[in-house]
Amino acid sequence: MLAIGRLNNNLIKPAFMVWIGFFWGLILPLSPVHSKESNAPEPSIMRPSTISGTILVVGNGPERYLLEILAAEFESRHPSVSVDIFWHPNAKPIRTIELNEADIGITGEEVPSLRSTAIARDGVAVLTNFSNPVKEMTTQQIADVFSGKIRYWSQVYEEAPQTKIVLINRTTNENIRQGFEKALSIVDGIPRSAYRAGTEDEAIKAVSGNLEAITFVSMTPALRAKEDGIAINLLFINRVEPEVQTVMDNRYPLQRPVMIVTNARPSPQVLAFEQFALSREGQTLIKKGKYYPLLNRQ
Repeated sequence: MLAIGRLNNNLIKPAFMVWIGFFWGLILPLSPVHSKESNAPEPSIMRPSTISGTILVVGNGPERYLLEILAAEFESRHPSVSVDIFWHPNAKPIRTIELNEADIGITGEEVPSLRSTAIARDGVAVLTNFSNPVKEMTTQQIADVFSGKIRYWSQVYEEAPQTKIVLINRTTNENIRQGFEKALSIVDGIPRSAYRAGTEDEAIKAVSGNLEAITFVSMTPALRAKEDGIAINLLFINRVEPEVQTVMDNRYPLQRPVMIVTNARPSPQVLAFEQFALSREGQTLIKKGKYYPLLNRQ
C-alpha cells in the first residue's frame, strides 16, 4: 500500500504543476519572441496613428476637385491630420511654398528649386468655334498660332476664311498655361495682346461665341461641354482624336503633369499625403477626379 501511495503522489505532483502553468499562462501576457533569423520588416515610421498635424494645399487651376477627393480620403485614413485647401485664381503656389506659407503647391510643371513630384496627368484640349472649318492641327501649327507666328486662319487651312485668329489665353499663373507652353516649347510665352480667360468655363464660352477664336482647356471639361451641346470643336492633334482613351494610352500629344511641389524637407504628414496620391488607391481616385493616372502606376 505504501508503494502504491508513493506512486500516486508522484503522478499527482506533475499534474498539479501542469495546471499551475496553465493558470499563469492565462493571467500573464505573453512576451513577444524575436527570432534572429526572422526576415520580417521593421515597423514603418509612417504609421497612421503617429501622423498628426495640418497640411495646407495651395492652387489656382482646374485641379481643385481632384485635391478635394484626395484630401477627404486621406483624412479618413489619418484622422489626426487635417488637410486645408486654399484655392484662388490669383494664388501663386510656387511663391507660397518658397516663402514657407504653405505645405503643398499644385503646379503644371516641375520647379527645379523645389521638391517636385508628378501625381497625375491632364490632357489639354485645343478648342475652336463649331462653325470654324479647321478641325485638326499639328503641334507645330498650334505652337506657331499661340506664339503669334501664324496670325490668320487661312495660314492654317487654305479653305478657311482669311480672318485674323483671336487668341484666348489663360491667366499668367494658371497651371494649365504653364504646362501648355512647355509642351509646345513656346519659349517667349503667348503674346500679351491675347484675351485672357480666368476659368475653363470662361474660355469655353469665349470660343463658342466667336468664330475666329481659339483656346485651350483641360480635356474633361472640354469633353463635357461638347456633350452638353456647346458650339465648340475639339481639334484633332497630329491626327489623334482628343478623347479619354487617347490620353490614357499616351497617344494624344498634348498632355501636362499635375505636380505636387514642397520644400526640400517636407513634414511626415506631407510625405504621407504624397505617398497616398502615388499609391494604387490614390491613382484610382485620380481617375475619379477626372484626371489621368501616371502610366507606370495604372
